[in-house]
Amino acid sequence: MGKVIGIDLGTTNSVCAYMDRRDPVVIINAEGGRVTPSVVGISKNGERFVGDIAKRQLLINPEATIHSIKRFMGRRYSELKPHELEMVQYNLVETRNGDAGVEIGDRVYLPQEISAMVLQKLRKSAEDFLGEPVTEAVITVPAYFTDRQRQATKDAGTIAGLDVLRIINEPTAAALSYVHNRKKSSTIAVYDFGGGTFDISILEVDRDLAEVRATRGNNTLGGADIDRRIVEWLLGQFQKEHGIDVSEDKLVLQRLREAAERAKLELSSAHETDIHLPFLLADATGPKHLQCSLSRYTFESLATPLFDQTLEECRKALEECRLGPEDIDEVILVGGSSRIPKVQEMVKNLFDRPLNKGFNPDEVVAIGAAIQAGILEGDVKAVTLLDVTNFSLGIEVEGRRAAKLIPKNTTIPTQKTQLVSTVIDNQRTVKIHVLQGESPNARENVSLGEFELQGIEPAPRGVPRIQVKFAIDANGMVQVSAKDTRSGVSNAVSIEAPTGLSQVEIDELRQEHSNYDERGDESDDLKALRHQIEKQLVSLEGFLRDNRGFLHKKDIFEIEQALKRGRMALLKSSDKGNLDDLSLYLARFFAHLADKTGGGDAPVH
Repeated sequence: MGKVIGIDLGTTNSVCAYMDRRDPVVIINAEGGRVTPSVVGISKNGERFVGDIAKRQLLINPEATIHSIKRFMGRRYSELKPHELEMVQYNLVETRNGDAGVEIGDRVYLPQEISAMVLQKLRKSAEDFLGEPVTEAVITVPAYFTDRQRQATKDAGTIAGLDVLRIINEPTAAALSYVHNRKKSSTIAVYDFGGGTFDISILEVDRDLAEVRATRGNNTLGGADIDRRIVEWLLGQFQKEHGIDVSEDKLVLQRLREAAERAKLELSSAHETDIHLPFLLADATGPKHLQCSLSRYTFESLATPLFDQTLEECRKALEECRLGPEDIDEVILVGGSSRIPKVQEMVKNLFDRPLNKGFNPDEVVAIGAAIQAGILEGDVKAVTLLDVTNFSLGIEVEGRRAAKLIPKNTTIPTQKTQLVSTVIDNQRTVKIHVLQGESPNARENVSLGEFELQGIEPAPRGVPRIQVKFAIDANGMVQVSAKDTRSGVSNAVSIEAPTGLSQVEIDELRQEHSNYDERGDESDDLKALRHQIEKQLVSLEGFLRDNRGFLHKKDIFEIEQALKRGRMALLKSSDKGNLDDLSLYLARFFAHLADKTGGGDAPVH
């Protein structure tokens, strides 16, 4: 058996790691980075781009570049909120069975398939890094993912050619990182504010034991929502200056999103940032630019309502485990959005405790997954990890009501038995409908499946005694059985939430992806040339970023046009001669700019 890797499949970025004997190691990807953007680009001929190159093509081809797909994993199209549909430029559609899918050209991709492309990229990076095949993984998910979303994540791993040994909650993985090589007993709060989701988990740790006491979360609240608030502000600034509403222009929106994300990052260290977007739009009167300043105060006033939502979830989690802020010893920050100074200030004020900043928020979850992988391999001393159910489980009873058998935040593994009976005289069959959720109304909960118990002995209504038993194992898999105590007949079912893909479809997609290598039909020379152009474009982007304040507007426009030409050529061209000419042009253009500004190293052709 090869190495088992741990994967943090994130909304914005993904990270994978493994255990090198007793120490977790983050795997470096092909581009030399520790994190891989969870972005996939699809070309007109079906070729795909994953990671940094896909993220950089967002500006020129947003409709065929898929990001934040994690938000739509295992979800029905009807469940999506209007602002979620507005946050992406690609076309979200309803598939034949009601799930959300992405339509590009004449094909619809399910989120599991898009996520599989990201996982396959991570798997390939791990194999190159380790020098051996990788076939097994532990993958993390938000603590508040439903069973459907967890199963969809597992399906994505299967499509990517991975045997997913365990699905664990992201805050729990972060807690594993905390417990590893640590002998201190404490009660900790894991505040996980990522790119697309938020979770809070309260845990008690004691040497080699980590027990989750409560977990809360919001699967549609993250850094992308903060960016959206900034974009709305920028749209208002542009309309105020030019009297033009550009909220329907997808290319403009993508440029605004990129500027919003950059401004958010800069305001973590600066008190004000300048946003300059030349040639944002052009009409009969000429080009229209956006030039404005965003202060940290304005940013915080835009985003604080979102921060408040995270604190409310923290308070509810404390209430559910009957603890107060004073009972928490340490707060661990996880996720990129936890770096925001205002977030840290608000969290510190709520718990009145110092914040643990000893972990890299982007990597701590992947490291915890790697530790779990090491435990499964037997290379790491086992840590007893007691997780909880994130939602209540129960059955539908008379009157379309939901009867809870296992309340949320129950420690797993666990089991519970409930006696039910018939609702009409001489009833021979009972349908057991398994539900997940907190509502007393059965229709407002998630249906996990149903089965029938047949052969019940005829008797007046309410006389038969049918024993319904729920069992949840350490992996969160649900087993439900029913038995008529009078006749002895029984039936049972393992609940595997439907995710829009049958086992046959999963096997077909896995086979389709198994032999896929990015641009596998190209020669090594052409691949090397594409890589060289990619490096030239990165250098040119860095030059523009570092020298924007010293450049003439005409130079800025020419650089942006060169970048656009380069991205379009990488996206559409497979002709070596054209790409070779492009590389030479970029080298000469960069040298010309460097001469004009007196600095910068031109990429060598």
